[in-house]
Amino acid sequence: MKTIIPNKWLIIILILLLSGNTFAQLSKRDSLLVQIANETNDTNKVKLLITLGANHFEDLAEQDRCFKEAYDLSKKNNFRYGLAYGQYYEGLLLLRLGKYDEAIEKYKSCIDELDSIHFIQHIKHPLSEIRILFNLAGKQEEKFRYYLNKLEFYRRYGPIENTADCYHGIAGYYYHLANYDEAIEYYLRAGEIFKSFDPFGYINEKQVVGSVYLEWGNLDKAELFLNSDLKEMINPFYCNHQLGNIYLRRHDYKRALSYYVEAEKYTTEPAWQAINLVNFAGVYLKLNSKESARLYLDSADQIRKKEKLGINFPEGNLEIDYFFYMYYIATGQEKLALQHLEAALKDAQLSVDVPIVLKYTTELNSYFLKRGDSIQALRYLIQYHAIQDTLDALNTRARIASYEIEQQQRQKVNEIEQLHTQKTTQRNYYLIGGAFLLLIVFGIISRLLYKRKRDEEQLRAEFKNQLAKAETIALRAQMNPHFIFNCLNSINSYVIDQKHETASDYLIKFSKLIRLILDNSRNETITIDKELETLKLYILLESARFDNKFACVYNVAEDVNTNTIMIPPMLLQPFVENAIWHGLMQKEGEGTITIDINKTDEELLNISIIDDGIGREKAAELKSKSATHKSHGLKVTSQRIEMMNRLNSTGAQVNIFDLKDDEGNALGTKIELIIPF
Repeated sequence: MKTIIPNKWLIIILILLLSGNTFAQLSKRDSLLVQIANETNDTNKVKLLITLGANHFEDLAEQDRCFKEAYDLSKKNNFRYGLAYGQYYEGLLLLRLGKYDEAIEKYKSCIDELDSIHFIQHIKHPLSEIRILFNLAGKQEEKFRYYLNKLEFYRRYGPIENTADCYHGIAGYYYHLANYDEAIEYYLRAGEIFKSFDPFGYINEKQVVGSVYLEWGNLDKAELFLNSDLKEMINPFYCNHQLGNIYLRRHDYKRALSYYVEAEKYTTEPAWQAINLVNFAGVYLKLNSKESARLYLDSADQIRKKEKLGINFPEGNLEIDYFFYMYYIATGQEKLALQHLEAALKDAQLSVDVPIVLKYTTELNSYFLKRGDSIQALRYLIQYHAIQDTLDALNTRARIASYEIEQQQRQKVNEIEQLHTQKTTQRNYYLIGGAFLLLIVFGIISRLLYKRKRDEEQLRAEFKNQLAKAETIALRAQMNPHFIFNCLNSINSYVIDQKHETASDYLIKFSKLIRLILDNSRNETITIDKELETLKLYILLESARFDNKFACVYNVAEDVNTNTIMIPPMLLQPFVENAIWHGLMQKEGEGTITIDINKTDEELLNISIIDDGIGREKAAELKSKSATHKSHGLKVTSQRIEMMNRLNSTGAQVNIFDLKDDEGNALGTKIELIIPF
């Protein structure tokens, strides 16, 4: 997938990122010029010249002068630090020409040279900046692998401080894939490392984490991180802008406006001005002040057209078309609203901003659902699933790549250790006499054999663990197509029977179910509340398909906190599906499924699924559904529980009981799941 973004603004973004706050740096620039003029030591002067050239981009001629003078002095004194930055400067020149691939190679050479002198790189050094070049070149996966390799290198050989930039780069890759959980984990790791040597880097990571939490929808945590950053005043515009967004989502429009007004004081760039004008428009739309909202949107649109702005900026997304869509919806001009929403999606696709693409695709799905256009709604729902499938595949590839690189690094380390042992053995051979030499050789051989056996056992155990995890992920992923197939058949039946209203209502519920399944399947565990929400929606859809032939009763014990207790996702649905198809469908009259959730003790959860159907013996005798409906989900879930036990030794189990009366007549079936929590 190619990245298509206007080069002019991408380079301006990079310059802004590297240079920081221009106003705050004016005095620093003057101070550096004075120090350079007074410095007599060549190596110290080189460092000052590089600092000035790398951090101040307002004057390209001055930047060129700084790097050229630094390189000449470094060459004269064979100063490796300065010579490394000569590669960096060549990369900057290539960047100006839009030659991103060649610029990346120059940056890599610079970073390797700095690594050879064990140089600690802060947040504004080449190791951090190269991620932006990868983004400009549209090479997200190459960026991910580069930082993974560098991370293993710094862990092994140091300096350990440089792992912070690697964590930040890896986090950016996961953010690009909308994998917010992984992104936050790596940003926090970066922050902990920066905290020990780079205060600015530490504060920057907190700001980024706050923004990711905001996009993820966790407003409390977003506010916590952004407020702490606001106190440091590293980027007051960005923090006030994001805090305003938080309160806009909370419907506290007065506070949202106050933060946007404060952000306006720091809008020194056209993109910032446009973003803030859209912020104001969003508040006034919520307050139903349509005329004011239109004035702000028109002003922002004028800036966008004049400056030829895109949609993505470090300080936020410029969503003018999306807010025009909201404005035209509010004013009843649906044709114009749809045009702007489609234009917004097109810009998002060109910028390869996956979270925004998902947002606009979902909005188009909802737009057509509300207007009864099931075909168009289904089209955008399919697009949404296609994007999610791609993201899931890329996330899987990322995990595999991480594992492969770790294995490669481990192999290299073993080879180095073996070589070191051989050299030690040779040196001892020349220093120690024959008799003592035999003793040493015997000891070394014994040690190597023991170490080899231990390493083989560890590797075998680790491989089994990785294999079990991979199998668990694969088993969990197998369940989604089964749901989708059944529900799409139902929608098709309603459409064929000309029940368009019912089809539309069913499609809305189906869409919600699919989103819940996608969200839940990305996690190893979810809350009982989330599992029950998905299960209830599934039962509702199945009941509708069969003319409400059955009902479901839920009994949750008071001591079971459904908001905190975690269980594997999609665990109960296959058993409920089996009860419906094999127990209740052949029963005369209505049936009932009862779900009881209790604690066996403080560590085990007892979940019972009881149906009053015809029983297993009668179902097997009739073979009514066995030939057409194969319960793959039941088999898969049993395998998942077996995998849980293999992976974590949890003691999970499934028990099946045939319910009968005193005369031996079937009363139904009871499934009992005992799982740890």
